Amino acid sequence: MARRRYELRTHLDEDTLAEVLALIDATTELEGHRPVGEHKYAHLKVGATDWTGVLAYEDDMLTGYAHTRWSGPGERPRIAVEVVVHPQSDQAAIAERLLGEAQAVLARAGGGLMWLWVHRVEDPDTTVAAKLGFAVQRELAFMMRPLRQPPDVPPLPEGITLRAYRESEDDEAFLAANNAAFAGHPENGDWDAATFAARRALAWFDPAGLLMAWRREPDGSERCLGFHWTKWHGHDSEEVPAHEPVGEVYVLGIHPDAQGLGLGRTLLEAGLAHLYERGCRLAVLYVDCASTGAVALYESAGFELTYREVCYERAVPPAVDAGPELERPA
Repeated sequence: MARRRYELRTHLDEDTLAEVLALIDATTELEGHRPVGEHKYAHLKVGATDWTGVLAYEDDMLTGYAHTRWSGPGERPRIAVEVVVHPQSDQAAIAERLLGEAQAVLARAGGGLMWLWVHRVEDPDTTVAAKLGFAVQRELAFMMRPLRQPPDVPPLPEGITLRAYRESEDDEAFLAANNAAFAGHPENGDWDAATFAARRALAWFDPAGLLMAWRREPDGSERCLGFHWTKWHGHDSEEVPAHEPVGEVYVLGIHPDAQGLGLGRTLLEAGLAHLYERGCRLAVLYVDCASTGAVALYESAGFELTYREVCYERAVPPAVDAGPELERPA
């Protein structure tokens, strides 16, 4: 019988990071989808190691990992968690233990709110998180639309032009538009130059696929009023098993000052036309179910719900004492 142990790491060294990425990739290949979210995977892929993580080993082989992200002092949630367990292991038991250990970390730190992201959910009430008493806090819809023919792109609003992102020249304008469009957003809001640079450093980034809408201001300057950042998943994508090219509406952002101009639909279809020209015959996207306007836009454009990404939450009280050590057999 395999000997199982759990370890808490407040820093992932390079060897451990390689093990975690190998576990995620193996799980992706076996299950057909990545078990952690885009932003977490992106940080791990570029070598970020400053994470608090709980690791599950069976006979010295990594079979489970709880990835945590801490919020700043006084903010809530205090900790956000994602769990990956190898499909050929006892997924339910290992996931429950990893969650228990992550919760204990938060309790020993003084308690707070714990968020747990679960991916590719068909019924939010039947997951391990739901069975453990976590409540649904947020739902993202994963939607799909076939691209059987070139999209019909509506004309741009008067005075607005469209062009692809230019390296370095458009960075400040992009960040201004992005942070205005996604003010307060947990993933897309409050970006800085380093965050934007990290996204552009990913292997799939293509500047031609980041379409930006511009308007010339009375003083002669140009202002970015919105953008459609597309993503191309090729045959040999590192993120999913072999497939036909798939296009993604990665981020569609409209500056609040440009709301009501019809710019969102034009940018959406322009980005889809770009993906079609690259050979994509299927488009996908993620959208917050609470963003009813965005959901309505995508539904009216032919996107249909496939499954959900669900964020669960639980209030964790402070620990009475430090509790037991982690490095012990199960």
